[in-house]
Amino acid sequence: MPSLADYDIVSSIGSGSYGTCKKIRRKKDGKILVWKELDYGMMSDIEKQMLVSEVNLLRELKHEHIVLYYDRIIDRGRTKLYIIMEYCEGGDLATTITSMKKEGRQIDEEYVWRIGIQILLALKVCHSRLKNGKAVLHRDLKPANVFLDANKNVKIGDFGLARVLNHDTSFAKTFVGTPYYMSPEQMNYMSYNEKSDVWSVGCLLYELCALRPPFMAANQKELASRITTGRFARIPLRYSDNLNLVISTLLKVDESQRPTIEEMLQHPLIVPRLPATKSTGEARRSSATVSRDEGYSSRMESLRKSEELLVDRQRELRLKEKELESRERAVSLKEKLAEDKMIRADKLMRESTEKLATLNAGMKPWSASCDLSDSSEDDDKPQSCLAKYKRPPESPKKKVSFSLDKENDGFYMRKLSGFSHNTEQEMELEKMKCLLELQDRLLLAKRKSDALRKIEYDSNYRARHLLSGIR
Repeated sequence: MPSLADYDIVSSIGSGSYGTCKKIRRKKDGKILVWKELDYGMMSDIEKQMLVSEVNLLRELKHEHIVLYYDRIIDRGRTKLYIIMEYCEGGDLATTITSMKKEGRQIDEEYVWRIGIQILLALKVCHSRLKNGKAVLHRDLKPANVFLDANKNVKIGDFGLARVLNHDTSFAKTFVGTPYYMSPEQMNYMSYNEKSDVWSVGCLLYELCALRPPFMAANQKELASRITTGRFARIPLRYSDNLNLVISTLLKVDESQRPTIEEMLQHPLIVPRLPATKSTGEARRSSATVSRDEGYSSRMESLRKSEELLVDRQRELRLKEKELESRERAVSLKEKLAEDKMIRADKLMRESTEKLATLNAGMKPWSASCDLSDSSEDDDKPQSCLAKYKRPPESPKKKVSFSLDKENDGFYMRKLSGFSHNTEQEMELEKMKCLLELQDRLLLAKRKSDALRKIEYDSNYRARHLLSGIR
């Protein structure tokens, strides 16, 4: 039988209502271990029974992800019990979450998957039948009770609240555990079974992602209401939908819809991540059929969605084709209007040229075209040049004298002749300006026509490009 003398106390790790936990060194080989020091002298009979249950459970529960039990020492003189267990130098998940929160960092998703699978594998041993045909509920799964070794692998411990169930239909009824991780059936004071541990795993994985429990409240009544309702926010978006789906599956409010540990280990999203062992080979084979069926269903769903997208695309192409046709008709109409304008402009230019040529050919000298006689005698005669410049009636009369001097008479005739020629030159300049303006307008119309032809060409090219995708 081992004794206290076989160990040296290295340091104190922590203390609680159960007693104290200390780091020790075994003298014979220097191995670092931990002992839980419990004072059973002041315990009630029920508490003593729980203590005995934990010791017996720790002896039987042997798994790489469960804290290993080494021995126990009973000091009857001081009514103390020392439970010697494996030392987890990586701390616990509660410490990890706290440090991540302080540093403003997030836990890597792959590590969350790894922690979740290792907890499920450990609980599979607990929920499986032991030698006496009984299953074990942990009932207090929380980050502080999930320890880590040097390689950050899971070691579930603290089975002080664990309860043994005799058979499948057994249900626990006691209200124990940490409220944040209690299942809805526990909060409602209803009977519960191994699926309460499944709920706690979901809460624990959620907290690893969000760095807070999924259900929080100021008091226990409000907390119970939120847990039984089962509404919680999605884990941060940096985590995948697959991980969010697994957590949501674990946190089913209806206990009948919540899977067991065995069912979770056969989940298609978990099986590929299981470590390669004999025990997982069967789970992978059993889930292969389900995976194939789900894969076929997913492919059919994907094909259906692709078909819907194709139909929508064809509908859009038809609409675009109709739009292009309407645009082509509009461009053709504009082009026709431009051609009509060009024809009218050419015709107008020819007519103007002909009129100008006719005017130049029929132009007479001033003496022949201007008649100084009174035009009132014959209204049918063309009006004289000077008639256009009649004196207004209200203007004062001007005295005009004509000299019989031939030299002066020639001077006035040259003046009048120059006035008439100047007026004709101005008319010719105006006509030339009109012709130049008309030519500019014709050039602008031609440019617009070229631009419309280019638009029509581009539209036809885009239409052919779009329609080529349907073929």
